[in-house]
Formats: sequence, C-alpha cells, structure tokens
Amino acid sequence: MTAETVSMHRGLVVLAVGYQWFYNGANFLAFKVAGSFLHPLMVAALRFSLAALILLPFAVTRWRRSPPSGRELACAALVGVMMLVASQAVAIWGTHFLPVGVAAVFGSSAPLFLALFAWAVLHQPLTGRQVAGVIIGFVGLVLMGWTSATGGDFRPIGAVLALSAAAAWAAGSLLAPRLALPRDPVIGLTVQLAVSGMALGAIVTVSGIAAMTHFAHVPLSAWAAVAFLIVASTLIGYAVFLMLNRASPTLANTFNYAAPVVALLLSALLLHEPLTVMKLGSGAIALAGVALMIDRKSLDQQRRADRSSRS
Repeated sequence: MTAETVSMHRGLVVLAVGYQWFYNGANFLAFKVAGSFLHPLMVAALRFSLAALILLPFAVTRWRRSPPSGRELACAALVGVMMLVASQAVAIWGTHFLPVGVAAVFGSSAPLFLALFAWAVLHQPLTGRQVAGVIIGFVGLVLMGWTSATGGDFRPIGAVLALSAAAAWAAGSLLAPRLALPRDPVIGLTVQLAVSGMALGAIVTVSGIAAMTHFAHVPLSAWAAVAFLIVASTLIGYAVFLMLNRASPTLANTFNYAAPVVALLLSALLLHEPLTVMKLGSGAIALAGVALMIDRKSLDQQRRADRSSRS
C-alpha cells in the first residue's frame, strides 16, 4: 500500500466521521421540523416505508446471491421493531416535546443504558471507567432536564420518550449480535425498514392519525426534513456507518457525544434556541459520561467476538 493510498484511506475516514457527526446531529433538527407539521409517528412511518421501497430493488437483486433463511428474516424483523419503531420512532416523538439540543443530549445516552443492560442481563462486570461514565452521564442528564424544565418548549413526557428511545436502542444493540441476521446488510436493512414501516403504518391508521393528516397542507420545509431523514440519514448514513465500523468501531461510535454538539449549534443557528451556560455545562457533563463509555479496547474485542461468532 503506497503512502498516497494510505492518505486517501485516512481522508475517507475523516470525511465519514464528519458526515456521521453532522447527520446524527441534524437528525434531531429534522425530527423537530417535520414533527411540527406531521405527527411524529407519521414522520417515522413515511421515513421507513419510503426508504424500504427505495432499497427493495437492490435487496431483490442481492437475494439471489445470498438468500436468507426464515429465521434470519424473523430476527431482522425483530431488530427492526426494537431499533426503528421502539427507538427511532419514539425518539422523533420525544423531540416534539423538547428543544432540539436537549433531545439530542438525551438521545446520546444509549451507551449508558447499554452498559447497565450488559451488567444486569448478561452479568458482565462494569469497569471503574464504566461506573464513572454511568454516574457522570446520568448526573448530566438530570442537570440537563432540571436546567431546561423552566422553558416553555420542554415537557417531561419528551424526556421520558427520549430516554426510553435510547434504552430501546441499547437493548437492540445488545441483542442484534446474538441473533442470526441476514449476511447481506442490504437485505437485512430492507427487512427492518419494511417491517417497521408496516408496523407504524398500522399504528397511524388504527389510531386515526392517518385520517387526520392533510398532506396537501404540509409545507416544503417539512417534506425537505423527511427527505433528509430518508436519504441522508437512513440510506447514506447507514452505508457510512457500516464502512466506518469496519475501519474502527471507536470512531464509528463517537457520534454519541459529537452529534449533540452539532444539534445544539444547528438548533441555535436555525431555530434560535437559546444556548445558556447551564445548558452547555450540563450537556458537557452528560456527554463526558458517554465518552467514558466508548472504550476502544472493549469495542475492538466485541468486534472480534462478533466476527468469530459469524464465521
């Protein structure tokens, strides 16, 4: 490998990290904008259903080369319900009741829940670094909620939904490597998106949300936010994450504490949300706890274990 090739590879990794930081932070801005004109569950239903339709021709083509078993399809469907319906759809709903930056900080708490679930369910002992990370992280989250509670755009139900979404994502992350998923990632993602889209479609139909939605009255800004979630986040974002995770799981997971910073800045710039010293301080404490949870050694060990279990 030449020095020029190494430099190009590093350049691609830097671009991938930067893109991942940006779209994960901008997601919450899109949640807020789209959820202001469409019910958040309708936003999620459109996002996953349309993304599944876009991916479907590619999944059908790849199906012939790597046909999944019925068990693999069922496992992919389960992961989709956990990580897209119970997590992503609920996160969109929670952002509707919170300032964008606050929702992003709450949404970054998944590594804290992941460590707690691994300890409680799998009996994996917590290291001193992880214990410190959990304590510092949750202290920061409590301070973030307390300092934001006086604002008119903060409602406690939003905090509950955002934290529940992060917990669901952590549970799905813990479960997914232990399931027999389709070997082809495009097929796996398409199944997850399709099942989630159908589940959310049923929910918005039965609940009456679909009947009350007047698509003709939805402004262009909301449709642009939905398009961003489908293309930039779900489709391109997933491909970037897969590429980056193969190069370095540590870098792939840095979005947990970088994306909220992007969300705070974008919300202040575009939505004119106030950036108070207390909000910045409590957010920094929460993200410091999250950063302590992202341990390079443990992530690399987990990646080796996952590879050996699939070989």
